[in-house]
Amino acid sequence: MSQIVLLHGWGYDASLWDAVRARLSVDTATIDLGFYGAVPPAPTFAEPVIAVGHSLGVLWWLTQTNIRWTKLLAINGFPRFTETTDYAPAIAPRVLSRMQQQFARDPATVLTDFHARCGGHAPTGTPNTKHLTAGLDWLAQWDGRATLATRRADVIALASTHDPIVPAAMSAMAFGSVESIDAQGHLLPVTHPELCAQWIERLTA
Repeated sequence: MSQIVLLHGWGYDASLWDAVRARLSVDTATIDLGFYGAVPPAPTFAEPVIAVGHSLGVLWWLTQTNIRWTKLLAINGFPRFTETTDYAPAIAPRVLSRMQQQFARDPATVLTDFHARCGGHAPTGTPNTKHLTAGLDWLAQWDGRATLATRRADVIALASTHDPIVPAAMSAMAFGSVESIDAQGHLLPVTHPELCAQWIERLTA
């Protein structure tokens, strides 16, 4: 069976998946993007993996080339974050630009506000502002739509009906077919770990 690899989104770390991993009957690995504390070494996998991403983690899977994947479970995710003339509705570039400017001045306040908007859950480590700044740049620049277009049959998207970060209309536009979960917030791995675990188990069947 392929290795299952979980990747968190911006403003979080691998602990986002703790409740999900506790409910799985299969072994998993995590990737940590270094938004808190020291940056871990990048993992390597000899064989293609089953990828699971949350938020920015979905975009990372769709744009990276170092780790091959056979299936992708996209949770509260997107193939692109900001709106363009051919990608709407999505997040207005000026909204992200304002967040980047505010983060440069006062990262602690921006993180606190972001975690509150997501649903209140926050990591306990020390923020790595350098890597968090890089993550905001990724949100502004990266575009995984080309990969999604060629791999759509391999991608399952889960979305919250009331997600303040990635609105339901954006999810439907981006993925076409979405498994909508009646939930508040942007943190299905935290608020609905059992459901996320069930979808991961289905990918391994």
